[in-house]
Amino acid sequence: MDNFLSWFNSPDTEKLNPVLVSSITHYELVRIHPFIDGNGRSARIMVMIVLYRRGYDIKRFFSLDDYYNQDRDKYYETLKTVNPDLLDLTQWLEYFTTGVLTSIKFVKDKVLGLSKDVKFLKKKGQIPLNDRQMKIVEKIIENSKITKKDVQNMFNLSHSSAYDELKKMLDLEVNCSQR
Repeated sequence: MDNFLSWFNSPDTEKLNPVLVSSITHYELVRIHPFIDGNGRSARIMVMIVLYRRGYDIKRFFSLDDYYNQDRDKYYETLKTVNPDLLDLTQWLEYFTTGVLTSIKFVKDKVLGLSKDVKFLKKKGQIPLNDRQMKIVEKIIENSKITKKDVQNMFNLSHSSAYDELKKMLDLEVNCSQR
């Protein structure tokens, strides 16, 4: 850990691309395994901290966990490709950077999908939506419609609470049409 922290805090590390620094940090924390439990979680948290501190203001829009969880076996296999004697991280770095790119593209596509009605947005201005309302909009865009029953099931709400959620969105004049 001392060697890793010396490298991590060195001025040379500041000169490296933040995605590479976060990738190496992830690998090293998993390899060193400094804790009894939670090493993977700690490594993934450190990745997000490194990215954030180095200018990737991601505001919790994405997590690499989604990428890793798509094929958990590949994640573990790729970590194992690093020979501990040679420390050739090439395959791990390729896997990790692909994960960052895939995750960022996913967020970009999601944002673009939520802002299809540009004319409406320009006329109305930005509409502040809470997490629940964003999920409702996503569901509408995904299925071209939503029912009160859908909202009930999505959030485990009563009939009247689901109605209230949809009414709030109508009152805000949220338009989810894809003209």
